[in-house]
This record gives sequence, structure tokens and C-alpha cells, in this order.
Amino acid sequence: MRKSAWVVTLALVSAVAIDGTIAAQQTQGVNPTGAAVLAFKERVAEYVKVHKKADAQVPSLTETKDPAKISQREKALGDAIRQLRAGARPGDVFLEEVRPVLVKVIRDDFAQRSATDRKALIQELPPSVKLVVNMTYPTSLPLATVPAKLLRELPDLPPELEYRIVGRHLLLRDVKGNIVVDFVRDLVPTIPS
Repeated sequence: MRKSAWVVTLALVSAVAIDGTIAAQQTQGVNPTGAAVLAFKERVAEYVKVHKKADAQVPSLTETKDPAKISQREKALGDAIRQLRAGARPGDVFLEEVRPVLVKVIRDDFAQRSATDRKALIQELPPSVKLVVNMTYPTSLPLATVPAKLLRELPDLPPELEYRIVGRHLLLRDVKGNIVVDFVRDLVPTIPS
């Protein structure tokens, strides 16, 4: 689904919710994809509030090129976020209703790629690791970028978050806190040998 379609769909769903009713109660005539993306974006916004609260609790980092100081601030921010969302579980941000949307976007993207391109992409991805919400994203794993074409099709994220693919799993990573915010298992199609 193109970004313009997301925007139109989100605008329709938002219009339903403006009069004070809950969008989920007004499903008649509302695009279910738009409702799922809107619910996801609301969860992302809730997480960003937690991130900002944690960021305010951690001393600011003055201009420095010292990797130890940068790493120390990152760890402190990650710890503060973990404390504020101690009960976080998989699916808190990647709601069940958004999973089919993500599956479609990723599978459509892979279907349009050549077999060589798909294999190259999979080989670039870090291997599977045991993912846990709130874990520190392992510094030993490369931060393989999500292909630009695929990234354009996924719902936009604020600067605090980014998508990452690890093995066959899609995850949300807090950029400054370097923690796994949420993940969805087995979204990336397998590539036949």
C-alpha cells in the first residue's frame, strides 16, 4: 500500500474518532487496514511519551566524541525506559490487528524482488537471536538497514524508533536507548535454497 493510501485511510479513520467515539466502535465503512495502522500509530505515540519521560530523567550528554560517554548515556537511557515499561510484552506496540498489514507489505515487497535480490537481502540480515522486549539490541549484530523500498511501504515512525529485521523477525528499536521495543516473529518469507 502506498504512503498516500495510508494517509487517506488514516484521515478517514481519524475523522471517525474526532467526535469523541472510539474508532473501533465505528468500523462500519472504515477501512480495517487504516484502523489497524491508526491503532499501531497510537501505540507508537504512547511509547514515545515513555521515551521522552525517560530521556528527561537521564543527564544530558554534552558534545563529546568519547565513545565510553556515549555508550554510558545510551545504557542509562535504556535502563530508564526499561524501568518505566517493566511490564512490556510482545504485541504491546505491534498489535495483533496490524500484523496482517505488515505481513502483506513485507511479502508483497519480497514478491517483487528477483531471487538473487531476495537471497542477497537475507544474507545481509543478522542471524536470529532470542528476542525479548526491553532487551539491549546486541552490539555484536550489524544494524542492517531495512531496504528503502520496503521502508517506504511500512507505516512511518518518529525519529526515536526504527524498524530492523533480525532473522525472519521485524522489530522496533529505540535508536537512542538501543533497546528492542517490540517485535513480530516470522514476518520475513523464507528463501528456498
